Amino acid sequence: MRAFDDEVSYTKIIDPAPQADEMALPAPGEQPQLVWRPRLGDQQAYPLTGRITKVGRHETNDVVLAGPTVSARHATVRVEAVGVVVEDEGSLNGTFVNGERVEQRLLEEGDRIQIGPHLLLFVPAAGK
Repeated sequence: MRAFDDEVSYTKIIDPAPQADEMALPAPGEQPQLVWRPRLGDQQAYPLTGRITKVGRHETNDVVLAGPTVSARHATVRVEAVGVVVEDEGSLNGTFVNGERVEQRLLEEGDRIQIGPHLLLFVPAAGK
């Protein structure tokens, strides 16, 4: 699973308060998921099927995102008893949740995770 490699990108912190129709969430599924929307009308879902999901630029990650502001091992998403947690792995440009730079954060439905120029939406499992 790779983001588009041929596009040059720079980190721009995305406004933490999007329009309601701009970021409508997909329906929850059996597992929590991250949803990446590279272009208007396109989306890629990354189900969080394991306990740990690695995110970054290196091809060994579970979710591969291209761009000079994405670290090789940028962040980890963990499924824990209390919920789903995102943790920055010491990246140079940081991991942002709803526009706020975080080291670690328990995710809630609709949270917007920004890694470099990429925006991922958190969708919890149905009934969670």
